[in-house]
Amino acid sequence: MQEVIAETLDDTRRLAAKFKGHNVTDTCKKIWEFVYHHIQYKMDKTGVEQVRRPSRTWADRFTGVDCDCYTVFIGSILTHLGIPFMMRITKYGGRDHFQHVYPIVPIAEGHITIDCVADRFNYEVPYSQKQDIKPNGAFTINGLGGLSGVDELAIGLDALEQPSLPLREQVVPKYSVNHCKPVTPNTSQPSPSKQGVVLSPFRWEDQNKVKTLTERKEFDLLQFLILSGISIAAGIGVLKLFSANKKNTGIVRNTRKASNKNSSSISNNKITKGTRP
Repeated sequence: MQEVIAETLDDTRRLAAKFKGHNVTDTCKKIWEFVYHHIQYKMDKTGVEQVRRPSRTWADRFTGVDCDCYTVFIGSILTHLGIPFMMRITKYGGRDHFQHVYPIVPIAEGHITIDCVADRFNYEVPYSQKQDIKPNGAFTINGLGGLSGVDELAIGLDALEQPSLPLREQVVPKYSVNHCKPVTPNTSQPSPSKQGVVLSPFRWEDQNKVKTLTERKEFDLLQFLILSGISIAAGIGVLKLFSANKKNTGIVRNTRKASNKNSSSISNNKITKGTRP
């Protein structure tokens, strides 16, 4: 675990800064809550020990990882934040080998426990024996077996003093891949009427509302020129018609005047002939 933490620090370099709290306790609680709620716990099979790097732990977060993977993941984050910690390995039920491991952060009042197998922050399940390991430096452990995690059966006699141990329930995930659920459009909301808000068929929430929009036609230059030409031609035709009517009216008036004039001349001639001696 020490080597894995030291060699894979880049896996949590960007993530670690997001857990910075007001103090050490607040920071540790944020780390515990994140790991507890986002990475499923699953005990390794007996005789099989897998120590995952943080990126692999995150990739296997739905199928589940063991307590040693938790320790590597949390220890990597604490290293980036400059928070000193120890890795505590524990025995339960009078077993001859160590069964569980989790990080602890030494403070003036004692230490902070970051055990994401337990269902409570800063809670330490009573153990029969423990040994603390520094994240760097050599160490020797007698009776080190497979760290396959701890459940209520492994607690044994140490659990008799407490009626209920807050141990995390092992849940078998129904799927191994996180499938994002599609967003269901809310059709009960009225269409936006604020100025400047335009519905778009490319937005999921607007696809059912965009059908009610009036069609907005684009400007057609050719059609505009054709309609303008027709309008101008019609106007010219009307003007010509008015001009022709006016000319015809003038001709009729002149004809009537000439006819009246001729009639007067004939009458005068008759009168003159009748009065000759």
